[in-house]
This record gives sequence, C-alpha cells and structure tokens, in this order.
Amino acid sequence: MSNRAWMPLHIADYLADTGHLTATEHGAYLLLIMHYWQNGALPENERVIARIAKLSPEQWEESRDMLAMLFGPGWKHKRIDAELEKADEIIEKRRAAAEARYSKGKNQTSDANAMHVQSKCSDTGEKPFTDNHSSSLRSEDARAPVINPDFERFWDAYPNKTGRPSAEKAFSQAVKRASLDEILAGVRTYAAKADDRQWCSPVRWLSDDRWKDQPAKPPDKPARTGGLSHLQNFQSREDYLAAEKKRSERSFR
Repeated sequence: MSNRAWMPLHIADYLADTGHLTATEHGAYLLLIMHYWQNGALPENERVIARIAKLSPEQWEESRDMLAMLFGPGWKHKRIDAELEKADEIIEKRRAAAEARYSKGKNQTSDANAMHVQSKCSDTGEKPFTDNHSSSLRSEDARAPVINPDFERFWDAYPNKTGRPSAEKAFSQAVKRASLDEILAGVRTYAAKADDRQWCSPVRWLSDDRWKDQPAKPPDKPARTGGLSHLQNFQSREDYLAAEKKRSERSFR
C-alpha cells in the first residue's frame, strides 16, 4: 500500500460530476477513489470492489452502473492515474535531492536522513497536482469535451434539463442498448405526458431505459353533478318555482 497521505480533490468539479449520485453512492465513490489512490488501481473482482465501497449485494446491484460511469473500462480512472504519475515524479525528485545533499558532506548526515525519509511520504509540501484550477479527479476526457450531435438532439428534446455532464455519460451508455431513434421517440412520448407526476432527471431516465415505458392513459375525469347545475334548465324564476313544487310533492308521496 502507498504511503500517500492525501490526494487532490477539486470540490466544484467533483460535485458537477457526481450530481446524480445518492448519499450512499457518494460515500461508495469516495471510498473507491481513496482505495485507488493508495493502491494504484481497483481489484478486478467486483465482489471485492463492492466490499471496498461498503455496499451490500442489494445496494451494489442498484448502484453499480451509476458508479461504473465514473470509471473507464476495467474500473480504470485516467485522472487518478495521471495524478499518481505526477506525485511519483515529485517524490523521486525530492529523494534524489536529499541523496545528493547527503553525499556532499558528512556533517549534514542527520538533515539528509530526515529529508530522505520525508521524501518517501506523499505530503510533498506542494499544492495539489493539477494542471489548472478547474481539474479534479475526473477522467482526462472530461477536460476536453467533444460535442456529440446525437446527445444534443436528446438534450434539446428532453423536458427536464438537469445534470448535463452526468447525463452525457448516461447517454453514451444508453446508445449501446438502444438506437437513437428509439430513445428520441421515448423522449417525445415522455415530454407529452399529461399527468402531474414530477419530471425524472435525465440520468435516471436514461439509466432506467425509460424510453421503453408504456404508461397507462389517465382516466377520464367524471362529469361534475349536483350543486346549482339544475338551475341552468330553467328560463325564468317561475319555471324554477313550479319545478321545485313538483319535486317537493313527489318527495312526500
């Protein structure tokens, strides 16, 4: 296990990338990236990954796809890999500098030893290893976004536009399970819904294959009866009084 005491984490970008996660999934993802940072990778066995994330088999089955969208194939994380490489380079430079200082004179032995030990720790005294202030532990691909015309068509048609970065990732997985035409047809049907249920987030809609939904037609509202509607049949007050008299006579028979 690595002796890296801390890892870089840009909060604004983290929240932008993980807005679709539940509180439990946030905790699981943080545990996974911390394990990745200390060990350089995640295990191949997903049962072990679930245990690292502290998720039960039922929770893992429900949240697995949401978490996998934040990693690459084989549970690789390009951004963390890049940050680890930078951290190792800085550690090696400090170690070499300490050894060079030690070799210059016997009088500096104690200071050099202290520096030599310190250089093995990840707490190098440098600021987080980021290329700029907008980078986080997300994938390298996220730093240079490419416009996907198919996603733009989906985004324009979807009625509830929330969490676009996460929605793009969910869309990239959804088009592997269905054609663009199927998804867009489902969006148009969903956008035309007449009931008063809340709109689903794009991530959930895509992840749950909601384009396959076949919602039932809302029941027709019953015609309103009673009240003063019977008054509309009378042209005058005299007609109304005559009808009321007949109705009262029938009720006492």
